[in-house]
Amino acid sequence: MKTGNRITLTYNLLVTGDSSAAADSETAGELAACLGEHFATPVTVPYGGGQADPPTRLVYLLDHEYTARGLSWSRLKGADASRAALLRTAAERAGCDVMLALAEIQETWDAYDSIDADPWYDHDYEEDDEDCESADDDEQYVLQDLIDSSITLAHWVAPEEKRPEEISLTILGTEVTATTPTADLTPYASEYEGYMGNYGNTLDRWYRRAALVIWPREQGFANRARASSAWALDKLDEMVSAEAVANARDAAQSMTPFWDTAARSGPQDQLLGRALATARGLDDADIAAMLLRPFQLERLIPDHASALADLASHYGDTWLADRLRDWSRAWHTGAYSYSPEMPEWLAELPRLCATLRSAGSAGTAIARRILDLSWEWFADRVRPSLTGPSTSSRDEWLTGQGRPFAGVLTAAAEAGSAAVLDDAVKLANADSDQVIVLVMATLRAAEPAPTDRGHDRGFDNLAIHCAEQIRASLARPLRTSDDWSIEPPSGCSCDVCETLGTFLQDPKRSAFEWPLAKPGRSHVHSRIDAAELPVRHETRRQGRPYTLVLTKTEALFERERSARRRNEADLAWLMQNWKIPL
Repeated sequence: MKTGNRITLTYNLLVTGDSSAAADSETAGELAACLGEHFATPVTVPYGGGQADPPTRLVYLLDHEYTARGLSWSRLKGADASRAALLRTAAERAGCDVMLALAEIQETWDAYDSIDADPWYDHDYEEDDEDCESADDDEQYVLQDLIDSSITLAHWVAPEEKRPEEISLTILGTEVTATTPTADLTPYASEYEGYMGNYGNTLDRWYRRAALVIWPREQGFANRARASSAWALDKLDEMVSAEAVANARDAAQSMTPFWDTAARSGPQDQLLGRALATARGLDDADIAAMLLRPFQLERLIPDHASALADLASHYGDTWLADRLRDWSRAWHTGAYSYSPEMPEWLAELPRLCATLRSAGSAGTAIARRILDLSWEWFADRVRPSLTGPSTSSRDEWLTGQGRPFAGVLTAAAEAGSAAVLDDAVKLANADSDQVIVLVMATLRAAEPAPTDRGHDRGFDNLAIHCAEQIRASLARPLRTSDDWSIEPPSGCSCDVCETLGTFLQDPKRSAFEWPLAKPGRSHVHSRIDAAELPVRHETRRQGRPYTLVLTKTEALFERERSARRRNEADLAWLMQNWKIPL
C-alpha cells in the first residue's frame, strides 16, 4: 500500500485507588512461621565452610519491573499486588518490617548460539563482528549453567511512606527467593560473548524487578543503616537530639560489622560532616572512633574545622590524633583505597589550616598534626623521583607536584610548623636536576603571594638553594664534542646491565655491536626506553645469537644545551621574583 493516512493513538493507563489485595489469613499464618524459621536457621557456607549466623533479611523478588517514580505499594501490577499483601500481613504477624524495593539483577550464563549445531563449533573469526552480534534479542542462545549472578537494591519505600528512598545494597544469594525464576523473565539488556579461547560462550543478562525486603523488627535500624549511610547518621542525630543517647549508642554499635564498607561506598564528602557531629553527640570514645574509622583525611574541608576542635576538646588530643592517623592510612601502598584527588587537596590545604587556626590553640594543634601526616605522605612519594637520570615523564610528573608542595609549605607557614618547613628545605638540598624541576614548579605555584607579607621563610630558603644549584650546574664545563659518556640507569645490577653501563660510561665509544640472546636484548631495550637514554637500539638478525647494535645519538648534546638554556631562564626568573643574593 503506497497511499492513505496513518492514525496513531497515544494514551496513558492510570491506576486509581489501591491495587493491593486482601491477604488470606491461613496462608499468611503459614508464611509467618516460615519467616520465623528463616531468621532462626544458620546459613550453610558452601564448599565446606561450616555454618554462619542466621540471615538478617529476606528478599522476595516480584515479577514486574517498575521505575523509581512509579514504585508504590498501591500501584503493584497483577500477581505482585496479592503476593505483596500476603507477605506484608505475614511479616506483621512474624514481628518483621517490610520494604518495597527495586532490584537490579545481572546473570551470567554458560550459553551458546543455537544457530550453531554444536556449542564447540569452530567459529570463523574473520567473519564481520557486527554481523555476528546483529541479533536484537537473546532467544537464539541456549542457556546451560548459571555461572554468576548479582542483585543490588537501588530504591525502596516503606508501607507508610510515599516517596522512595535512594539506597545501595548488595544482596547475598542466601537471602533471595522468588516464585518466578529471573531467567524466565525478559531482560532489558543482554550481551553474548562467543568463544575466545580461554573464556567466552557466555550470555550476560540484566533485569529490573520489584522486591519485598523483610527483616526482624529488632534488626530494623541495622538493615536500613546498611542500605543508606546518610539515613543512619540522620537517625542517630535524631536520637541524640531527643536525648536518647543510650539508644543512639546501641544503634551505632549494631552497625559495627558493616559500617566500614557501607560508609566507604557512600558519598564521603557529604557523610564526614554528619559523622563528626554525630560522633560528638554519642559521648562514647570507642563508638565515636568506630563511626569515624572509614573516612579519609583528604575529605576534610574548612567547614569541618569547628567540629574537629570540638572533638579534640571532648575526647582529648590523643584520641583525635589517632583518628587523623587512621584516616591517613588509606594513602599508603596496599591500603583499601587511594584518592587521585589527594594532590589537589594538598594544594588547598592552607585554607583548612587557616580555618583551624581560627578555632584557637586546639585547632592549631590539629592543623600541625594534619600537616605532619600530609608532609610524610608527600615526601615519601616524591623522594624516590629526585635521584637518577632525568626523563621527560619524570620531569612532567615532578612539575605536577609543584602546587601540592606549595600548598603544604604555605599551610606549614600558616600553622607555624617549623619542623615541616625545615624538612622541606632538607628534601630540596639534594643535588640533582630533578630537585630543580620540583622546586621551580613549587616556587612558580607560590608566586602570587600577598605583597604585604612577602614570601614565606620556607619558600625563601628553597629559592636561595635552588639558585645555588642552578649556578653550580651552569659553572660546570660544557661537554666536549668527543665526550659520549652517559650516566647509566640505576636499579639493576645484572651482568647485562653491567656491560651496558660500561658502554654508556665510556666517553670514547659511540657504538657497540653486542651478540645477545633475545631475553638479554629485550632487557636492554626496556632499560634504554624507560630511562629515555639518547641511544638507538636495533637488532641485526644475522647469525646466532642476533646482534644488538647500540648507537649513541646527537640528542645527548642537544639535551645538555636545552638544559643549560632552561637553567639560565630559571635563574633569571628567580633573580627577578625572589630575593636571591648575588
